[in-house]
Amino acid sequence: MEGPYLHIASPSAISAIILYMSTLSVADARANFSRVVESASKTHERFDVTKNGGRVAVILGADDFDALLETVEILADTEAMQSIRQGLADLAAGAMTNADEVRAEMQRTGRLLK
Repeated sequence: MEGPYLHIASPSAISAIILYMSTLSVADARANFSRVVESASKTHERFDVTKNGGRVAVILGADDFDALLETVEILADTEAMQSIRQGLADLAAGAMTNADEVRAEMQRTGRLLK
């Protein structure tokens, strides 16, 4: 087949990774709050906050939090998960449609002007 394709090296390569994690005591988090918030926001670093040696809170950037909530929503949606599983199975089986075929089908059904 010719034309542009979306290619994913492997379905198992699809993941979200928080690259950096630091552990801070409540006192250190309080003393460095502005720096911690800035780092969480700009570098996607996650901060585990401890009290008396136990993990009690997590500080992460708003974008990372929103992405986490979106992921949970998708995982809770059985129809979306079935569609994802079917798409990954199609990909693994080589059942793909190239951009030219999609464009032609959209034109045929009137969803894309020529």
